[in-house]
Amino acid sequence: MDFETKIAEDKESLIADIKRLVSVNSVESEAVEGMPFGKGAADALQCFLNMAEEMGFETENFDNYAGHVEYGDGEEVLGILGHVDVVPCGDGWICNPFQPEVIDGKLYGRGVLDNKGPMTVCLHALKILKDMQVPLKKKVRLIVGANEETDWKCVDYYFNKKKIAPPQISFTPDAEFPLKHAEKGVFQYQLVTELKEDLVLEGGNAYNSVAEYAYVLLSADKKTEIEDCLKQWEAYTGCRYACSEEKSQLKLEAFGFAAHAANPSKGTNAITGIMKAVDDLHMKNELGSIAHFYMEKIGTDLYGENMGVGLEDEVSGRLSFNVGKVETTDGKLIFSIDNRVPVTYRCEDAQKRIEETLKNTRFKFENPQITESIYVPKDSFLVQTLMDVYRDVTGDVDAQPQVDGACSYARALDNCVAFGAILPDQPDLMHQKNEYLELDKLPIWMKIYLEAIYRLAQ
Repeated sequence: MDFETKIAEDKESLIADIKRLVSVNSVESEAVEGMPFGKGAADALQCFLNMAEEMGFETENFDNYAGHVEYGDGEEVLGILGHVDVVPCGDGWICNPFQPEVIDGKLYGRGVLDNKGPMTVCLHALKILKDMQVPLKKKVRLIVGANEETDWKCVDYYFNKKKIAPPQISFTPDAEFPLKHAEKGVFQYQLVTELKEDLVLEGGNAYNSVAEYAYVLLSADKKTEIEDCLKQWEAYTGCRYACSEEKSQLKLEAFGFAAHAANPSKGTNAITGIMKAVDDLHMKNELGSIAHFYMEKIGTDLYGENMGVGLEDEVSGRLSFNVGKVETTDGKLIFSIDNRVPVTYRCEDAQKRIEETLKNTRFKFENPQITESIYVPKDSFLVQTLMDVYRDVTGDVDAQPQVDGACSYARALDNCVAFGAILPDQPDLMHQKNEYLELDKLPIWMKIYLEAIYRLAQ
């Protein structure tokens, strides 16, 4: 259908609503009564539902776990799944990430890509269809979670506790175009060792992000040795280092580059940067032992080869290996690990190999969190329809459905795929500092999602 005029008329309102939603700091925080993921996540969820209500849609908030927006009366349901929570921001932003600004045609703010911007576009697409009174045979339901970036209690509550029937067909605008018809298994766990000595080693903030910062406290007598090695370490790891005095010790810091754990090669891991430095100092203590283990079994290997878990298949490629966080707590040192497991394997296949590698080492495998892979055939109605939409709107007739390592809401139910929103010529800044949305991409996003909703709901 011809939506061009409506898209142009709606653009400024769309930008204003993206800013409105992004302005809510929805990083998960401590639960309070009635707000299971903290006040910010609850406020963002209600903000989205308020915008929908102002457009004349029916909405429901399910105890601040999740909410939905509905349009139409069909017996079958087309679902569009997204989320309003965001990952922590880190430092070094061009602006306050929760006070979005347009700079050189780019809207900066945490969530403009992941996932507040795309979900707001889908909401406005539904509004355009409603205003144009376009007939749809299926009911359209936008399902919005507030806990996607951590452990998905939002969709578990929505589908399993509140017993909301799943849509018959769905997509989530929380990846990249053209379309992800399969997603690797997500396997998160911890490598834990008991400590007998006092040490301070901290870095990263989440399983599913490449750690952009880490630091360690070292003996003051290492200052000259550290200064002599800094350039060598920078060349080896890609990190930037800083060394300063802190009371009677030295604080060695590593600055890397954040990226999504599904694509660790796009980032630079600061934890690896610190471990490389400590290992090269050849210290005869627990910290030295831990660093040597790390560099021997993990190091700069992003595919788990050294841990014995280098799995690979023709459908989805190689397993990815990311160390997202390191911390010392309650007399233990903990590395939090994220693996994306090829679709023809199960996460327990990786677990068995890791546990075998850890035998006779100081580390134990603990706290596994498993989300198995998904696969929707390329010849399905859902995949074929969405691929046709993408090719028709963009003119990219050679585009093919892809396999991804990311973990989207497509895993929450059957017959659901990740469809956009990042275009091939857009930088993937999800989970990175200075996340931005090029405003000239909005009309293309809107055309794609309008056509997708229209064709799937017929």
